[in-house]
Parts: sequence; structure tokens; C-alpha cells
Amino acid sequence: MGLTFRKATSDDLEDIVRIYEKSHDAEEAGLTTTGWKRGIYPVRSVAEASLSRGDMYVADLTDEEHPEPWVIATGVINQIQVDVYADCDWVYKGPDDDVCVLHTLAVDPDARGKGAGPAFVQFWEGLAKDAGCSILRIDTNALNKRARRMYAKLGYIESGVVPTVFNGLKNVDLVMMEKFVGTDIQRRLREMQDVKYADFQMALIPGKERGRAIGVRTPQLRALAKELYRASQKGDETAQREVEDFLGKLPHKYFDEMQLHAFIISEIKDYDTCMAEAERFLPYIDNWATCDQLSPKVFRKHKQELLTHIDRWLGSDHTYTVRFGMLMLMQHFLDEDFDISYMDRIAEIRSDEYYINMMIAWYFATALAKQPEPALAVIREQRLAKWTHNKAIQKAIESRRITDEQKAYLRTLKIR
Repeated sequence: MGLTFRKATSDDLEDIVRIYEKSHDAEEAGLTTTGWKRGIYPVRSVAEASLSRGDMYVADLTDEEHPEPWVIATGVINQIQVDVYADCDWVYKGPDDDVCVLHTLAVDPDARGKGAGPAFVQFWEGLAKDAGCSILRIDTNALNKRARRMYAKLGYIESGVVPTVFNGLKNVDLVMMEKFVGTDIQRRLREMQDVKYADFQMALIPGKERGRAIGVRTPQLRALAKELYRASQKGDETAQREVEDFLGKLPHKYFDEMQLHAFIISEIKDYDTCMAEAERFLPYIDNWATCDQLSPKVFRKHKQELLTHIDRWLGSDHTYTVRFGMLMLMQHFLDEDFDISYMDRIAEIRSDEYYINMMIAWYFATALAKQPEPALAVIREQRLAKWTHNKAIQKAIESRRITDEQKAYLRTLKIR
């Protein structure tokens, strides 16, 4: 006996409808308790709509009795969450693009006991993982005890029962079930979750939806990055593969994963490898926090090589690549390796992007403490845009590295 799974075609429509009708026969005979109703749900139009979308799948059975493939199960797999899902307090929260849903799983009553139901669920899980989804959701009528037992055996948890009108069926108690199928790294991040911290984080990052944050504190992310990288470098093949797979998947769907990615890159000790990973990562950075956490330690030992990259980054049309270039100049070239030409390059930058201008201000506020004379010259000559000029002075005045006398003088240099 062999079960195979595939995406359905229009040629499968009659077989799918046959399974629906036989399921209604079994329901009316009292053999099953799916809660489905003939003529209401599921019906031919459900299959037609799914076939049109391209998200209908079927299972074929081949055995001694059926040497030709026999369609014995059908289900709809997509990322469409019906409205009532919003009424459930899911355990595993995440953005819609991290959720995969199985709808209307139906097995031919004549094929019961052949393992088609559990096998179809496992097939769905594989599709979800391949699509990069870590959260699986499914629902069933509370009356459907058989299905609930099956899903429980397969590791699904019941996260709530929501009374609703479902696909035309009134007074339905819909059981919401879910399962987490993420990688070991994703699972560890979930284990460190602090929901209140996630709320705090996202409040600081405009444009980031709350569902994109798991809520892992920065010290924990740093510690995990060090642990993963060190394990990958000590001959642990599982850890090495785990890190390679994680770094190879961009962009990540969660803010915390992007932060962890930045911290792992920052641990890489080989300059060429580190630079290659940083270059690949930069275009995917979409917020100031991830940008500012990317600080490879190995760059300190390769400053001349780094300068070539910095010059190119500063000319980028990507906000956070430009910001990162300035950050690298600030971190590595404001002390003994300082050159006035680097400061001039920053002073020349003009942008409408808030986070570029904030970085310019941060650079000059730091430069006023580390290289006061050339930085003061830029401020005195008003070589920065007005907003950036005043913001640099403000940040310098807030710094503990600037003396009270210097702060008093800086206040006189503000552009009114």
C-alpha cells in the first residue's frame, strides 16, 4: 500500500465532491460527527474555489485492491485564517505570513483506518516548513471527537473553543488547535519569550507590527549567539548546520531573529566570512535597532580593508546600509585611526531619512567628545543641515563625556 500527496487539478473535482458527499452520508447515518451538513458545507463550490486558488491537495492510495491511484483524502492548505481565528488567544502568536492553515480535511469513509488522516497532516506540516512557516493552525467542530483525538496524538494543542456561525452552520463551537514546527533556534527563542518586553520593544521601532516581536531580551540574544557560534566552531556538525541554515534564511520573519542574526555575524572571527555575511545581511535590515546591533569584532583588526566597504556603504540608496557605514566610522575611526577626511565625508551627507540624520547627529556628538577641534569646526561653520546640526548639539549636551564648559559653548552654536 502506498499513499502519495499532490496538488489537486480540475480533473480531481469529481473525486473531491464524491468524498464530501460520502462524508455527508456517514454523518447522516450516525457513523461520524464532523458537524458538517449536506448542501451547506462542504459543497462543490468549496472545492471549485480552492482549485481556482491553487491550494487544494489530495492523497492518492495505491494497493492490491486499487492498482490505479484512488483519491481517498482532500484538504485545503493555505495561509488564509478565517475571521473567527481573531477571537482565539493563540499560544503561538505571530504574523500572518508565519502561519499555515489546513482547512476541510476530508477522508473517504471507505478508506478509514488506512492512516490517510494523520499522513495528510504530516504532509501539511512538511509543506509549511518548506514555506518557512513555524505556526500551524486548524479548527474542527467540538462534536468531532475523532478528529480532536487524532490531532492531540499528533502534538496539536487546543487553544480555545469559539462559538460561531461557520460557513453557514449555526451554533458551532469551533475548537482552535495549533502546533509549533519551527527550528530548534526558533523554539529556543520562544522559550525565552517575554511578552511585555515585546510590547516595549515594538513601541520603540516605528513601522514594526507587534506580531513581528517574540520578546527576547538583548543579553539573552547575545548569549545565545555566542553559544551557537562557538558550538558551530567546535566540530559540532548539528550546531554548524543549524547556524548555516539560520544565516542562510533571509529575511527572518521576527525582529528577534534579525537581532540574533546580527549578533551571530558579530561573533564570526574570520574577516572574509564575516564581511560576506554582513554584506548579505545589510539589504534586509529594516530598523535602527538591528542596524546598530551589527558590530563585528573582527573588523577592528582589518580597518584598511573595512574602509573600502564603508565608502561604498555611504553611497548606498538603502537607509540602514548608509547608517551602518557611518556607525563603522564612528566605532573604528574616531580614535587613533581618525582622519579628517572621514568626518568630511559624513558632513557631506544629505538625506530626508530620519535614521540617517540621527546617525549623523550621533556621529558628531561622539566626535565632539573624541575629536573636539575638527568636530567643533564643522559645527561652527554650520556644515550640517539645520535639524542635524541642532540634534548633534543636543546629543552632545546630554553626554557625560562633554564638560559643562563645552556644553555651555555648544548652546551658543545652535541655529535658531
